Formats: sequence, C-alpha cells, structure tokens
Amino acid sequence: MRKIIESKSRKLEIESNNNIPFFIVGVQRSGTTLLRLLLNAHSEIAIPEEASFLKPILKRSWVNRKIRGKKKEKLVSYLRENEQFQLWNFDKKDILNAISEKKSITVKELMEIIYSSYAQHEQKKKWGDKSLFFGSMELLYDLFPKAKFIHIVRDGRDVFYSWRKMDPSKSHPAVMALDWKIKHGLVERSLRKIPKDKIYLIRYEDLVQKPEFHLKEISDFLKIDFEQSMIDFHLSSNKYIGKHHSELIFKAIDNKNTDKWKRNLTKKEQLIYQAMAGHSLIDYNYDLIKNDRKLLTFIWTGIDLAIGLPKRLIELIKVRIAFWRALRKGEATKTIKVGDMPEHNN
Repeated sequence: MRKIIESKSRKLEIESNNNIPFFIVGVQRSGTTLLRLLLNAHSEIAIPEEASFLKPILKRSWVNRKIRGKKKEKLVSYLRENEQFQLWNFDKKDILNAISEKKSITVKELMEIIYSSYAQHEQKKKWGDKSLFFGSMELLYDLFPKAKFIHIVRDGRDVFYSWRKMDPSKSHPAVMALDWKIKHGLVERSLRKIPKDKIYLIRYEDLVQKPEFHLKEISDFLKIDFEQSMIDFHLSSNKYIGKHHSELIFKAIDNKNTDKWKRNLTKKEQLIYQAMAGHSLIDYNYDLIKNDRKLLTFIWTGIDLAIGLPKRLIELIKVRIAFWRALRKGEATKTIKVGDMPEHNN
C-alpha cells in the first residue's frame, strides 16, 4: 500500500510497508552511533542523524490531536530553521511544502513524511531512528504498533569516560552515574509496556566482540538479510556523520574498545560511580570492584553530587526551555550545540 503526499514541486511517495520502522535506543555514548552506521551500511536501511528536534513534539498532548493553523505554521518554521534537522543532509523543501499544504497533520504523519522522505533520498526501503526519547518508547509503539526496538547498553563507567573526553563539564562521576542510571530506568519502564518479541537487547561489549554474529541476529530480528557491507560500515561513515564524532567511528570495529574505565578512571572515580549506579551495572551483568573504603566513598559521592548536580540540572533545564521556546516561536534552537555536516552528499 502506498500513500502519496502532494506537493507543488513533486509527489512524495510514502511506502507504508517500510512501514515497519525500528528504533535504536540507548544512553548517549553507548554505541548508538556505531549501531546506526552498521545498519545504515545495509542496502535496505536508512537511519538519519538523531531527531532531537522531535523532543518537544513527542508528547501525549501533541500526539493525540491534529496540528493545524498557527501551530502548524510554527512547526514548519521550526523544522526549517532547526540545525539538527539540517544535519540530515538532504533537500527538505518538498517535505516542508507537503506539510504546509496539508490542512492538518498528526505527529505520526509528520514522522512518516520526514523519515520516509529521507529513506527515499537514500534509495532505501526501510527507515529506522537513533532515538533520544528515553521515556517515550511506549508512545512510539502506540504510533507504530508494528515497530521494533533495539536497546543497546554499555558499561556506564566507559560511558562516563567517553563523555569526559568529549566534554570536560561532564567530569563528575556521581552526577554522570546518576544520569546513566535515570536514563536506563526511563528506557526500562517505557519498554515494559511493549511486547517482548518487539525488543532486542544488546550490550555494546558483546557487539564489538562478535559483530558478525550479533548483526546476523539483529538482521533476523528486523527480518532483513545480513550483508557483509554492514561489517565494512566504516567505508561509508563519512556519508552519514560529521567529524565531531569519535575518530573510531571512521575505522573498522576494534574489539579492544571496552573496559577503558579500568585504565583511565582513578580508583576514587570508580568507587564513586559504583556507589551511585552499582545495582544498575549488576542488572546488565557488569562486574563491580571491591570497595574497602565505604565511608570515604559515601563522603566523596556526596561532595561530588553537591558540586556537580546543580550544574547538570541547570544545563538540562536550559536545553528543555530552548526546545520549547524554539518550537513556540518557530525558530532555531540557538543555544544548543549540534555537530558538523557529513562530508559527502549522495
């Protein structure tokens, strides 16, 4: 079955079999970009840069109604100006025209238009998403009842080390452990409302140790054929991401890219992180270190939270306000950093 959305410039064809989308979900720095590129290297799959611009829209208050009038005008303007949407790196004029010409639009229709148009541009049949919507999986499932979800997890201590290398402001182990723990809690609660056969859980560490084995499993889960090009993803990485990403993403998978926290975090940092997120680490079968300084760790953790948590909360509030204000005014999210454009257009 094919839906055709009319535009003055051309017809946008939305293939509704492709039509069974999938969503990659995981805490940032957990291998979501790697998994996106591995799957993007498949001849049938198109996964754009993360759609952070959908955050203020993917709410029950928006999903359960049609967007029309001034709200729709602001939405079109917001999409046109959004820097993150620009990283999708293809001409969006027809998409925006198609949305403008519709009397009203739902969030589901909006997502179908933008993701299917991206897949069409890439000459792929199936679209996926690298999602930041940690607590909204059940909402996505309501919108797309046939959708599948790939949940990727990485040792939180390596996540913290990766964050700290990229952004010195994220150097508080207790705060980043709390961040990791809360986000995984949101994902877990959200995924509990979705049938288990729609969910595939994988650890980053297992993926990089046996990439072909796990990619074959994921291919079966998504009902596609495994392709060798997926293993050779790094040969096409620069088509899909900018150089703001780790240089490792432009190289073949390195099975030694695990347990970096053991070499790069101090014993104090390891103990603080473990104090905040130890139970969650155990839940995903990560080993803990012996703690013979429990009282001192408690004090260290309290001090780290007292210093770092207010800064983190202010940062999160600023981001939320920036998205809300940009959508309300139909403008760019000026205070939010985005990455670089991919090197090549197709």
